[in-house]
Amino acid sequence: MWKSILKHFKLNNKDRDRRLRVLILGPANAGKTTLLERLTDSPAGAAIVTRKGKRITDVPRGYDQRGIHNIDDEITYASNPAFVFHDSGGFEAGGVEEVQAVWQFIRKRSLASPSLQLHAIWLCIPTDNDRPFGFLESGFFSKSTASVPVIGIFTKLDGREMKVMNAVLGPAANPSDFLDCATEVQQQVAEFVNGLESQFRNQQYPPAGFISVGSMHEETEQSVASCNRLLQTTLDALPHGTQRLLLSLTVWKRNRRIHTNYVLFRVLECVVRELEAKGATPNHINEMMV
Repeated sequence: MWKSILKHFKLNNKDRDRRLRVLILGPANAGKTTLLERLTDSPAGAAIVTRKGKRITDVPRGYDQRGIHNIDDEITYASNPAFVFHDSGGFEAGGVEEVQAVWQFIRKRSLASPSLQLHAIWLCIPTDNDRPFGFLESGFFSKSTASVPVIGIFTKLDGREMKVMNAVLGPAANPSDFLDCATEVQQQVAEFVNGLESQFRNQQYPPAGFISVGSMHEETEQSVASCNRLLQTTLDALPHGTQRLLLSLTVWKRNRRIHTNYVLFRVLECVVRELEAKGATPNHINEMMV
């Protein structure tokens, strides 16, 4: 049985060379660059941008200026080279050209060789904006991304909290009043985010999962936990076992708990499959697992 289980965890040489490739979408100033820097434990401005195999030098932080950005460019970080990112640039409401470029990229990468295939799409939706519906208005969710899952990331939650705080307390608020209204602020922020999520879930082809992040400029317990939730949500949404194993190996340096949980889950999955093949009943399998 163990030989059969171990073969599920073996990668051939080509698979070992593959990296997890992610397309990151969202409007300008959505917190995309900050998210990637925190996810890869990189300082500001550490992105390595490669175009047609050649590194681009003197790339501005944020990297979404018109005329400079190219969705085919590969963005990597030396601190975690197992990730390859592609940035759509500033994806604004009504940006027909940007939407067309994104779909062309998704189609092209779905037919590419394994080492160039796109594995996931991260859509950054800034919550400090009162009307962050550019993607809904673009018709992006009227088509299926097939085997490439989309993860909705509600960014800048701290900005939304500050907006609500100012609305609740007013411009001349006393700092001592902050604690008194904390519960109300959190409730209003949660209602705002839940409303956004409902809007996206009602689309024809909604994202496969959602997470919320805030205060990502520094490495804190909160920001690390947010990154781990993003990785776990992406891991759960990937449709193929090989892709899930790739991400599990990718995040090993970042969070061993996620990696260990995934491996244990896979072992149990394989054990159940082997027992079923040998004729074990569901009740018998449950008794053995307990």
